[in-house]
Amino acid sequence: MGMAVRVVAGAGAAGLGLVGAGYAGLAGQDNSTRDESGAVVEEGEVGAFRIRLGDCLSELIEGDFESVQAVPCAEPHASEVYAAFNMEGADGVAFPGSAAVEQAYAEGCLERFEPFVGRDFATSQYDVTAVTPTEGSWTEFDDREILCLVVNVDGSPLVGSAEGTGL
Repeated sequence: MGMAVRVVAGAGAAGLGLVGAGYAGLAGQDNSTRDESGAVVEEGEVGAFRIRLGDCLSELIEGDFESVQAVPCAEPHASEVYAAFNMEGADGVAFPGSAAVEQAYAEGCLERFEPFVGRDFATSQYDVTAVTPTEGSWTEFDDREILCLVVNVDGSPLVGSAEGTGL
């Protein structure tokens, strides 16, 4: 039931006018309300560089983006960040290209899927997407982070965490 992995580009600095802006602007802000554990307890706009492991996002992210609405996971949401890891590549190393990013994302997110959900990806009701570095964010901000997101295959909203559901 699991569908092919899809690539979703992350905070593309060049496409967002963020080049040279550091973490200024929406990409570096977190306007959600979080509890002591870091979980979102009140909806708010979260910048691309402030999305955290465990965040539930109200909309599907497609293409370059600067920010997204984060909501408490008990509320309906489009995706949940279930894993985060860094691609290899020291600061100053050239962007490895989209194919290398896709491979790192596919391998890294899929190997982290079953331990999180409790079911093999191929038979799961969930699909996987990701926020990945773009050439602009890699070069301008030394962005190496890949965020893995779980979504429903049929596009319907998730309610609650997918962690340990076995679905």
